[in-house]
Amino acid sequence: MRALVTGAGGFVGRYLVDFLLEKGYAVCGTYHRERPAKSDFDRCRMERLDIKDKESLRGILVDFHPDEIYHLAAVAVTTGQNRDMYYQVNFFGSINLFEAVKEALPRARVLFVGSANAYGPVPAERQPIRESETFYPVNHYAASKAAADMAACAYAAEGLHVVRARPFNHTGPGQTVDYVCSRLARQAAEISLNMREPLIEAGNLEAARDFTDVRDVVRAYWLLLQKGRPGEAYNVCSQKAYSVREIVALLAEVAGVEIQVRSRLDLLRKADISLLIGSREKLFNEVGWEPGIPFKETLKDLLAWWRKILNGRNVQ
Repeated sequence: MRALVTGAGGFVGRYLVDFLLEKGYAVCGTYHRERPAKSDFDRCRMERLDIKDKESLRGILVDFHPDEIYHLAAVAVTTGQNRDMYYQVNFFGSINLFEAVKEALPRARVLFVGSANAYGPVPAERQPIRESETFYPVNHYAASKAAADMAACAYAAEGLHVVRARPFNHTGPGQTVDYVCSRLARQAAEISLNMREPLIEAGNLEAARDFTDVRDVVRAYWLLLQKGRPGEAYNVCSQKAYSVREIVALLAEVAGVEIQVRSRLDLLRKADISLLIGSREKLFNEVGWEPGIPFKETLKDLLAWWRKILNGRNVQ
């Protein structure tokens, strides 16, 4: 089997490439700017690609001829200031992929990776959120993902084998500090190494999110292309939410230190969602997936990764 992974140089892409290689796939990964370190991808083919360039994308498809395509390439940070880039990459980039597959490899199976952020602020009484929930995005990242998700559904109706994944928050070793768990884990690691005072400041300490280990997430993506129904959407989540305050408490426990935590007004988001927790019932019933790595273990591994990084060099 041959698999193409767009956005292979990203956090999830690296784990997915490793997972597929272990499964015996021939893998081609794409990256946008700088080629990832050779040691990370010495067992697969890597191609530089601007997802906005449909002809280059089509050329890779024709040349590599993948059986499966995992579309991860995206502008993923939710707080970016360049609104146009969200739509150019996340929406039009996805359209380019669907069109190129339709023209060059109409029988290939495609996984579109959307985002649970598209659901927006769902009332607590309607959570855990099911896939039938109406989209109500409150930022341009979420809006661009919602639009691409709907486009994926339309292409599936035209006959493409497109399965839609809607991952909730996920984390693990290697994630950047743009994301809350890694940012908090780095600070906890610094405290445990006596590199900072035992205090962590954050925005809304009570905001709660559904977290899944990235290693479980990539397994779900693979299963979705094996067993998921074309056109259908599937939440990828743990169905358990943790607040920022609870995450800090768990990190303090696994680090073996005491940590104070307090909220800062200047760190509050203008449009925040107090609770986001998904239902994994459909994914379990149709695909047979459930998370295998407890959240506390994920945080332990993430903390250990940051300790190793901080012990080895000065990280800005």
